[in-house]
Amino acid sequence: MKKTLGTTPVVAPLPVLIVATYDEQGTPNAMNVAWGGQCGYHHVALNLSLNHKTTENLKHTKAFTLSIATIDTLVLSDYFGVVSGHKENKIEKAGIQVSRSRFVNAPIIEKYPLSNARSLKCRKHWVKCTL
Repeated sequence: MKKTLGTTPVVAPLPVLIVATYDEQGTPNAMNVAWGGQCGYHHVALNLSLNHKTTENLKHTKAFTLSIATIDTLVLSDYFGVVSGHKENKIEKAGIQVSRSRFVNAPIIEKYPLSNARSLKCRKHWVKCTL
């Protein structure tokens, strides 16, 4: 059955993206990003609220890894999306292994088969950064 979305600016389905960062003490954190995707050959766009632990970490380190969830990481990816990094150490609680990226100051979560190292590229203000 064909369905039209009219003029709604929707591209679906979106990938389930996991952003991993270090905080100022070097503690790894991960977040399930609902709104993100590729916005050119060299750029990824992530729409993050300013109140997330991950956003705070990005302000400090200006680096992250990006993983794409799979069916095998469904439960872990959901956990990263429903629990706040302000309330608990999600990596420790999940009991998973991370390693330091050799490209940027950010963790790679070993459970995810595909990870991409990224750094922030800002224009004027931090909140208008291109990831």
